[in-house]
Order: sequence, then C-alpha cells, then structure tokens
Amino acid sequence: MRRPLLVLLILALAGPALAGQATIPAPPKAKKPVTVVAAPVGATSFVLPAPIPLAQSRPAGDAQQCKATCSKTLYFCQASGDDDGCGGRWAQCNAACTATYTPARFGR
Repeated sequence: MRRPLLVLLILALAGPALAGQATIPAPPKAKKPVTVVAAPVGATSFVLPAPIPLAQSRPAGDAQQCKATCSKTLYFCQASGDDDGCGGRWAQCNAACTATYTPARFGR
C-alpha cells in the first residue's frame, strides 16, 4: 500500500517538471538607438536649487548624552593604547555635540 502511494506522490510532483520541454529562449530584439539632443548654452534652467536647511530643523536631543557617548569612545580608544588621535577625535565629537544640541544664544 505504501509503494503505490509513494509512486503516485512522486509522479504528481515530478509530472509537471517532466511535461515541460527545454527550449532555448529567443534573444531580445535590438532596440533602436536613442539620439540625445543637448540644450543650448544660453537656455534658462527651470530646475530650482536645493533649499537651505534652517537652524530650527535640527533634531532635538540631549547634549549630555551625546557628550557621554564621546567620552565612552575616548575611554575605549585610550584603552587600546595604539592610537594617538583619541584626544583630537574627542574634541571634534564634543564640539559637534555642543553645536548641534545646545540652543544658539543671541545678543551675548
């Protein structure tokens, strides 16, 4: 009983694969070359420049958390001992945190 069931199952699964004949696909038709027309040099452009981002659109965040991340990076950099640029990278990271997350003061 198991053998006829197994043969039936194999034929059911392999039947569609054996029914299709292998054919070589036809090569795609050659497309007609497209000619590109250049715009005159003195023509006006209708493309607008990218807008300048405003200072108010900076992401809100925590300056202390950013500086803590810089300090952790400095700690692990100094722990490796093979890099002399740790302090410079920490100073850049700390300045970026100050410039990004602290509000600008007007009228000092």
